[in-house]
Amino acid sequence: MKNTRTKILDAAQELIQRVGINAMSYKHISDTVGIRKASIHHHFPKKENLVDELLERCQISYGVYYSDIVNGSDSAPEKLRKLATVFANGLSNQKLCLVGSISTDSNTLQDHSCKILEQSIHNTVTIFSTVFVQGKEEHALVFNETAEDAAFAFFSFLVGTQIVARSCGGVEAFHKAAEVIIGALEK
Repeated sequence: MKNTRTKILDAAQELIQRVGINAMSYKHISDTVGIRKASIHHHFPKKENLVDELLERCQISYGVYYSDIVNGSDSAPEKLRKLATVFANGLSNQKLCLVGSISTDSNTLQDHSCKILEQSIHNTVTIFSTVFVQGKEEHALVFNETAEDAAFAFFSFLVGTQIVARSCGGVEAFHKAAEVIIGALEK
């Protein structure tokens, strides 16, 4: 059984992925979890404490998930497709990438939260860059930038396309766009 802290984090993450960080309130979490707002404040005195812990949790869970994909035995283009599928699955569940959702409102975050957000993006790009290094070594991907720059562009593409496809074309549009980009990278 989940403890209260985990229930709060789960509810907050789902709300942020669906409505955004600034539209999510402790009242929404309270209603979702079935606890008083005071209980939420006990665990997370400020919204920034909640955001920081969500980002750190996301960094760990998705970091492991992404690492499993990039460390697999597939070709680099297939790994890119699998990474894209993670974002497509989130879109089909009406849940945007947490990092992407929080990034859209980064101008309203405290400095500490912005640093954790930036580190989360950096860590994801580092994991993704492994695929681009592999793609160069296999002569399976073509790009002129560094592997890190290509990985940043690909991650940014996935986050941005997930946001746009949510409003226009859904999962099908997302898959088409991803295939265009991956196809352009393939040799």
